[in-house]
Amino acid sequence: MLEVSAKPTHRLDVCAYFGYTDSEIPRMQDACVVGNPVPRVSKRTFNAGTPCRQPLSDGRSGSLRLDFQRIGGTCRDPYNVTSRDRVSLLNLRLGLEAEKWSLTAWSKNLADRKYNAEFSPGGFLWKALPRRYGLDLSYRF
Repeated sequence: MLEVSAKPTHRLDVCAYFGYTDSEIPRMQDACVVGNPVPRVSKRTFNAGTPCRQPLSDGRSGSLRLDFQRIGGTCRDPYNVTSRDRVSLLNLRLGLEAEKWSLTAWSKNLADRKYNAEFSPGGFLWKALPRRYGLDLSYRF
């Protein structure tokens, strides 16, 4: 794994992570799959984020965070018959915080990417969740 972070300004951070996994099936009853990639393990993954904080009046602060995630192509079974292409996802958070409380609006899968999140032998597929929005309210006692 490779991790890089920078602080271009005192309010903005940039971080990126790259992961590489070289997996292969070492042994199995059916020898024809030996050496194939391990199912459901992506060879490459990449994540990048830009958290940003802005002080506001009365001790409050605002925050913005945009995250990009790239999940590499993935074999679904030991025989490499089924696979999923790489997927790129965007997530967004926008928040307001005070001493005792915080309010954050968020969206996951902002671009509403359609892909199969999971696969099970026998051909069962689980679709990934569509674009979602939410609001988190926290209060500290």
